Amino acid sequence: MSDVLSLLFLFAGFALAVFFFLFIFTSIREYKPGAAWRAAVVFLPLLALVGGLVVSEFPGKTALMCGLLACGLLVAAVLLSSWGNPWVDDRVAAMSPMDERDAIFSRFLRLKPGMRELDLFYESHPELKPIDDKIRKLPGLMGSKAGSFDLQTTLFNTATFDVMEQLYKNIDWATEPLGDTPVQDSAVHFTQRVKGFAHFLGADLVGVTALDPAFIYSNIGRSPGPWGEKITLNHRHAIVIGVKMDDAMIRHAPHHAATTESAFRYMKAGQTALVLSRFIQRLGYPARAHIDGNYRVLCGPLAVSAGLGELSRMGLVVTPEFGPRVRFAVVTTDLPLEHDAPIQFGVQDFCKICKKCATNCPSGAIEKGEKRVVRGVKKWQSSQEACYQYWNRVGSDCSVCIKVCPYSHPNTSVHELIRWAIQRNPLMRRVALMGDDFFYGRRPKSRAPLPDWHRKTS
Repeated sequence: MSDVLSLLFLFAGFALAVFFFLFIFTSIREYKPGAAWRAAVVFLPLLALVGGLVVSEFPGKTALMCGLLACGLLVAAVLLSSWGNPWVDDRVAAMSPMDERDAIFSRFLRLKPGMRELDLFYESHPELKPIDDKIRKLPGLMGSKAGSFDLQTTLFNTATFDVMEQLYKNIDWATEPLGDTPVQDSAVHFTQRVKGFAHFLGADLVGVTALDPAFIYSNIGRSPGPWGEKITLNHRHAIVIGVKMDDAMIRHAPHHAATTESAFRYMKAGQTALVLSRFIQRLGYPARAHIDGNYRVLCGPLAVSAGLGELSRMGLVVTPEFGPRVRFAVVTTDLPLEHDAPIQFGVQDFCKICKKCATNCPSGAIEKGEKRVVRGVKKWQSSQEACYQYWNRVGSDCSVCIKVCPYSHPNTSVHELIRWAIQRNPLMRRVALMGDDFFYGRRPKSRAPLPDWHRKTS
């Protein structure tokens, strides 16, 4: 009996040691020495205890080892079994579509002082004029007087957005089949081909869902077309394309290195959507790409509906694979397709207790309280005005909320194991959050150096 217990303890000690060294290695690679030191404080005494119990001899050793193993197995069973995960349905009423004219980007990137449309907007939204006027006095996104401006590296962002703006102005191409009639095939085969092609083009995530009219903008705002014109989009399906953002760049938020990463991934998602849309048009079916600066739909809710993730406290979609480090584009179409089912993996429950995005948000834009009903959906609603005000002060698109989210950790074996574990039950999520706070801090800091090509000029 004693030999069996010793072997079990040796196995437990070996597993603990492997996790410990993997955690240390991961923390060092992520430039998080504090997490490595705290891991040593936690794990080394545990390893010493296990080793001491195996090699020492004392009265009651067998009973103690049996008790510790039983407790360990019980704790593991409770923490790693699946329970307490009811499906959360936040739709509480008929959903109403959003007017793109109300979006912050429409008000600042399309409407300019002196334009009649600007006056019309504030005539119907007088409450927004004071804060918007205040924002217009700030240095601006990538402005030369903004906090993170650099004479050379800021141009990484402007160059990328300049190219996107020119390439994506006219994307409403006509259906143009090679033959006299559309290509015929089953929805199953079309879906397989579309997803495979999207991944080949650069998509990291692809999901398909029905195009809910509530997720179509009601009127044109920022996107090309007559400002205020009613949007008509009769497509039946939406293909949602997700492109991951590199943690090594996002960890520098709110420095504009994060904006460089964000801009590039928007462009990559847009390129994938454009080619995929054209492929479908050449098959003989109507299709339209919806990309940064030229949307007719809300990407986030469609990504949730397509099973790519859950909506979080910060207002971004958190995916199982990459957390919120994802940029989306959408292709809407009438091509016969099979739909994916929505998923839930504990994000709603985790966001209730975590609040790291809200705690670390430099603008205070993210709500720390409970959800509220917005256009028929119960959700956390951030202040786009407060968020955009900070963007225009610092000169980048911030991304601090993405950086500090526990789901944003890199895709190492340690973090993937923890991401799997927190899907299991509410208790495991609370234990994981305490661990994240202990090892990385309630206000996580990154000591990672900027890439050589992105370091400040002066």
